[in-house]
Amino acid sequence: MRKTLGMKIVAYIGALAFALGLCSAATLQGRFSSKENIASVAFPLKELGTNLPDNWESFRFLVLEIRSSTAQRFLLGIDTNNGLHEKRTHVFPKAWVRLSIPLEYFREKPQPGTDLAATVNKPLTVGFMHIEGGSVGPLTGVKGLSIKFYTPLNNPVVEIRSVRLENENPGSAYLETFPFVDAFGQWALSDFEGKVSSAEALRKIWDAEEASLKPLQVKVSKYGGYLSETHRATGFFRVEKLNGRWWFIDPEGHPFLSIGMNGIGPGGGGGYSQAPGLEHVFAIIPETPAPQTGQNGQSGPAGGFRRTPSFGELNQQMRYGENWREKWTDLTLRRMEAWGINTGSIRENTKPYMVHLGNYGVSQVFGLQDVYVPDYAQRVEQAVQRTVSQHKDSPWLIGYFLQNEPSWLEQEARVCELILSGTGIPLKEALQEYLKAGDTPQRRTEFVHQTFRKHIETVSRFLRQYDPNHLSLGIRFGHATVPHPAILKICKDFFDVFSFNTYRLSPNMDYVNEVSRAIDLPMILGEFHFGTVDRGMAPGLVQVANQKERAVAFRYFAENAFAHPALIGISWFQYTDQGLLGRGDGERYNIGIVDVTDQPYPIVKGIMEAATHAYEIHAGKRNPSTRIPLGLRGNEDDLKSRSNQ
Repeated sequence: MRKTLGMKIVAYIGALAFALGLCSAATLQGRFSSKENIASVAFPLKELGTNLPDNWESFRFLVLEIRSSTAQRFLLGIDTNNGLHEKRTHVFPKAWVRLSIPLEYFREKPQPGTDLAATVNKPLTVGFMHIEGGSVGPLTGVKGLSIKFYTPLNNPVVEIRSVRLENENPGSAYLETFPFVDAFGQWALSDFEGKVSSAEALRKIWDAEEASLKPLQVKVSKYGGYLSETHRATGFFRVEKLNGRWWFIDPEGHPFLSIGMNGIGPGGGGGYSQAPGLEHVFAIIPETPAPQTGQNGQSGPAGGFRRTPSFGELNQQMRYGENWREKWTDLTLRRMEAWGINTGSIRENTKPYMVHLGNYGVSQVFGLQDVYVPDYAQRVEQAVQRTVSQHKDSPWLIGYFLQNEPSWLEQEARVCELILSGTGIPLKEALQEYLKAGDTPQRRTEFVHQTFRKHIETVSRFLRQYDPNHLSLGIRFGHATVPHPAILKICKDFFDVFSFNTYRLSPNMDYVNEVSRAIDLPMILGEFHFGTVDRGMAPGLVQVANQKERAVAFRYFAENAFAHPALIGISWFQYTDQGLLGRGDGERYNIGIVDVTDQPYPIVKGIMEAATHAYEIHAGKRNPSTRIPLGLRGNEDDLKSRSNQ
């Protein structure tokens, strides 16, 4: 067999049955050097299996037995005569797993979901795929597979020992006999700094951290506003431009910058799976399950998994006993005071917070609400009233987000195709009527924007009616490009704040400046994060070299954000790591401020530094950090890469 660059063939014993014959009697091994910015290995078709065809169009699943030395994501590619189709892939590290991958991910654009995550995240039980980027097309003239790393950390190695094509889904599986998750919910297959092996050692760590907590030395009001200035007080949060710079103004009249945290809740770190055949993934399964918390986003993977107590909950029970929730809340509030996190409610009347209006009870296509259903306005009114009735009198509430990452943005042509292919929906009838005056790409785009405007106008009208005191924080846009001028006009007409999520080294100032010129609104960054690979989870959407570099990255991002006159809020995603088995859509990211054992990561040092300097930086009295973290890799060009990983 021919050796390809960076790859060697390692003989192994045994023959594995394929749907199309026997595989080659070898394990294919790709080695990737950390000295390279982009490292790629090709596995030619003839080395993958003795009877694999070069036309995969009649098959539904690509089934791989694969092992990766790293938790870092890679691009899995199918090389064809019409191009290389690559999708971001993550697998349980340091263990043999079987991936059963739907080939439609490589043939077709993602099927539409209500938001970006629902559209592009695909769980695989022992990993997941993120299928937003990369080309798609017919799987004909297949030349082989490829693995590609961007900024590979720790010289990773990926092995493939079996490849086959199937029409029936055999399912993804963990193929080892030893546990992947230890008794504390930690990655069992590697040692790392901060890993605990006994309850006694963990209690000592907890006690030492709790004794060290002291409030951050920044003079602020009870709402977190800076006491160095006082302006008009209304009893509620508002926004104002002072000397050319936007600020929140807290209920007592003090300037305020929001440093927030998504998903602050107890018991993070992933639940137990009770799916048959996966018991061996865990070192222990408790005999008596702990009470469920309903913690959002911490359930096990889709496909036979149900919500069970998380390792984080069990660790908290060990720490505080059965009534651990109140004590956890006490400690978390002390941490927020010590670290400078000033936004996120975990107990009434303790911290400023923001609310998502959530589900409006209206059918949608690709996240575009059907505003033409007969009782549309009544449904929206009921949904808005139901949510704001709980918050309208609270001085601690900053405001409301109306929606998160609409998935149809920049996909106006496709959403119209989806609408027209539907049956029995008023949205289709309205589009057909609109196109009678002319069916052009421009008119289709105009229809989508007019439909969206009607939705935002309706929601905003009821929001002002039922809660005139709080801010409209707009929509947390998720795309990297500036919204269409028609969308920006909607923002200007109805929102108090422009919000967007971004995953990169720092906010894209070209984006921020273009939006500012168009609508002159203050802005919030609704999500950002940085992760790494030492805990068995993927590093998230932006990677750095290690845990200490996450602190460097946080400070750089936050301080450079607040240096802009329009940016008045940032919010990290999320408080605890995602579980080792992943949440419902497969995401399994090392993005927590604390880990599953409730130990803070070194990132809190970067949070404290940014929070200490935020006021002076935003006021133009101090320059932001210039230190860029090591091992950086993300989605945007400013991460020194042209990659889409």
